[in-house]
Amino acid sequence: MQSNKSLVSIIVPVYKAEKHIRQCVNSLLAQTYTNIEVILVDDGSPDNCGAICDEYAAKDTRVKVIHQQNGGVSAARQTGIMHATGGYSIHTDPDDWVETNMIEELVAKAKAEDADMVICDFYTESKSRKTYEGQNPGEDLSANAIMRKILFQQLHGSCCNKLVKRSCIEGIGFFPQDLCILEDELYNIRILARDIKVAYLPKAFYHYRVDNVHSLCNTISDKNFESKIKAVGEIESFCLAHVAGIKPYDFIPIKKNVLFDALRTKRYNALLKLYPELKDAMIESGTPYRIVAPVSSCIALALRGYPALAYTLYDWNMRLINYLQQIKRFVKR
Repeated sequence: MQSNKSLVSIIVPVYKAEKHIRQCVNSLLAQTYTNIEVILVDDGSPDNCGAICDEYAAKDTRVKVIHQQNGGVSAARQTGIMHATGGYSIHTDPDDWVETNMIEELVAKAKAEDADMVICDFYTESKSRKTYEGQNPGEDLSANAIMRKILFQQLHGSCCNKLVKRSCIEGIGFFPQDLCILEDELYNIRILARDIKVAYLPKAFYHYRVDNVHSLCNTISDKNFESKIKAVGEIESFCLAHVAGIKPYDFIPIKKNVLFDALRTKRYNALLKLYPELKDAMIESGTPYRIVAPVSSCIALALRGYPALAYTLYDWNMRLINYLQQIKRFVKR
């Protein structure tokens, strides 16, 4: 019977999500695996999210609601973990939703392989398209290999497609309070550094909404940009201290992501000053120019001293790519 199965804690940091929160929570409460606790952390949301969370708690005893002053996504995730009592935990963002069999299949995989962490695929959802994001970690599922693939941007660093055994989380410092971006990547790297057992389930259950204008990933304020720089620094410091064989050049992929944000938001001074120790390597990796993958090429051009030209080139390149994609979709009709 399900009552004899492990309790699973599903942690949801809630902020400015009243448009989508019901779809999210409904998908969690509809799980075929019923032995769950849904922990809704109202992070001082200024809209009606707090009242909506309380409404669900009044209807279903599996829902726990915690109201706190706004402290950011890391503070909300940490609060959720501190109140979690399940043998496993997973995170869900309030503007996303999941398939009803997600928890059942992830727990079954964890039990079958005695895994500490189970990684699955996911979907990205926008108004115009739904894309299956296969993770494909390969045959080497050692914790060190998975950690490197997350670090090298070959696997998604999110907590939302990873079921984790509670014993693996204890004592790792949880989520850094001053980070609002990449906090989940650092969190997962810290867990993987414990040499845990990882399993991979090649199925997608999680629907990751990418067209929410309030989402942090679509907002690059000065605070978010500085947080990303700090997060990359903390990830680098941790990996150099705890991951065997890691070298400074191994951080080019994640640092290139920061430089890309600087380029597309016209933070040219930051772009030219950040990571001078890797400048030559990044310039070299960005040549020759490839129209279907312009990010590296445009960053290389910017680092040569032409950031405004690089921005213009990237902007027009993406317009061309989007135009070609529209034609392709029209032809398929």
